[in-house]
Amino acid sequence: MKIIHISDLHLPTKLRVFSLLGKSLIGYLNFHFRRRKLHPIDVIKEIMIHINNSNYDILVISGDITNISHEKEFSEAKKILSPILNKKTFIIPGNHDRYSEKNIHLFEKYFGEFLGEDILDNGYSKIKILEDKIFLGLDSNSPTPIANASGKIDLEILNKSLDILKKNHSSKKIILVCHHPIWNDPRHEESIYHKMTNRDEVVQVLKEKKIHLYLHGHAHTNWVKLEDEKIPFTIINSASSTRLWDKTHETGFHLIELENENIKLKRFAYQKREKKITELPLIQF
Repeated sequence: MKIIHISDLHLPTKLRVFSLLGKSLIGYLNFHFRRRKLHPIDVIKEIMIHINNSNYDILVISGDITNISHEKEFSEAKKILSPILNKKTFIIPGNHDRYSEKNIHLFEKYFGEFLGEDILDNGYSKIKILEDKIFLGLDSNSPTPIANASGKIDLEILNKSLDILKKNHSSKKIILVCHHPIWNDPRHEESIYHKMTNRDEVVQVLKEKKIHLYLHGHAHTNWVKLEDEKIPFTIINSASSTRLWDKTHETGFHLIELENENIKLKRFAYQKREKKITELPLIQF
């Protein structure tokens, strides 16, 4: 099975400043004046060409498609991403897609057909089954105050979801897709205002219930954390796939090839000088 994993696209959309208030205004100005040039539209265009020229089984997008979850952003994002949105696509929201309580429903409105199937009556828990793998999407996001991008996985939802999957699909391996990391590259340790606040409890559940992979975004530099005694599964971060690469943000995305127990990985990123997607060395621990 071949998985392409991209994340944190932060697609640029021009908005009317005078229509925004509070956190949305500050967030938009921050993106427009400070970060917009770091996420040029040419990068996502090259990524989509690369994806469409690839032989893959599933495309995973682990959140932050937008910047302040404005409806115009979602509408434009769906148009931009249309070349790669199909039955092989599996998407979850990021914190920027849940930026405000007012717009919290818009992610489902525009991307609902690519979210998978519900397995719980209450709470966000979506699955997509492909061959002997189950992709489980959970939502670690909720609207937060200004300058706070932290997240949290509901442990009840996590436990119930895994119990159902273990009971009904015991022979299939679980690949958990969530926006926030549960481990950090030591060079990019997150503050309490950016991290998953209950990551230790989440890791303990995942150890006990034995998942196969954890795919995420949120921290805008790539890494792969190989399994060890403390965390007995591989963790892959593909954020930010559309951010220009530099020495402090080693960005890009991953191709994950699964064959039996073997995991083969390749990392790709947009190179500004060459104006194309190229393969780069893995950043792994």
